[in-house]
Amino acid sequence: MSMEELYGRAPTGLYDVRTRKAGPKGRLPLTDEMLRTAPSGNIFGMTINAGMGWNPDDLAGGDVLIISTQGGIRRDDGTTAAVGLHNGHFELGDLMRAAADEIKGAGLVPHAAFVTDPCDGRSQGTTGMFDSLPYRNDAAIVMRRLMRSLPTRRAIIGVAACDKGLPAMMMALAGMHDRPVILIPGGATLSPTDSEDLGTVQTLGVRYANDEITLDYAARTGCSSCASPGGGCQFLGTAGTSQVVAEGLGLTLTHAALAPSGEEIWRELGRASARAVMALAARG
Repeated sequence: MSMEELYGRAPTGLYDVRTRKAGPKGRLPLTDEMLRTAPSGNIFGMTINAGMGWNPDDLAGGDVLIISTQGGIRRDDGTTAAVGLHNGHFELGDLMRAAADEIKGAGLVPHAAFVTDPCDGRSQGTTGMFDSLPYRNDAAIVMRRLMRSLPTRRAIIGVAACDKGLPAMMMALAGMHDRPVILIPGGATLSPTDSEDLGTVQTLGVRYANDEITLDYAARTGCSSCASPGGGCQFLGTAGTSQVVAEGLGLTLTHAALAPSGEEIWRELGRASARAVMALAARG
């Protein structure tokens, strides 16, 4: 493409660029002891938190990290701007927001970080599986590095749902021995009322090739198996089993596994999980 094609439709005022503006108003809650003894990064963290819009008066309450495998882009009205690699990470932002609001209400500062994940179903039968299989260990390393990169963390909340991201998150959380942690499972995709679950639907090709179904049936069924935009596959595969295992290990709240994604009980589990991990942090 030519430069004219790339930039020819630039909106009016594009080059009216600001390079300076007034910084956030207020004062950091610094003390004499903090300035003399705290690591420079702890103080700089307050500076950039104020720059991201947090009320400077509330920056000394303590920090909580929320880390998730969120993927895809949802507009403010809930419509889809870009799909993720799978449903399981598409709605996790709603869970994170529920937990973050609870943390803010308790006077602490929620921090959010992201390490998204692949989909075994999408890479099934392709060379993508060569990257999907080793993802867990790679991601667990990155997640732990992000967790440790917030030295002021009082607690850590992991949010994940599916085959690769959830085991990676469990491994990362289990490796954090010095702070309280909790896992919020991403729940399950709603089952369709008149279609197949996400385990059965992955056999459309082989059934059609064996003359068991029609082209029309495959097209209609393949379109209708995900009854909600979020949550892990409805059957008890790796995603569902991992959520059950996480609950059995005590990394989640009781009854937290496999809540229907997007439902109010699902959001309440996010809020309750935040309350639980903050209570652990308060107990030291």
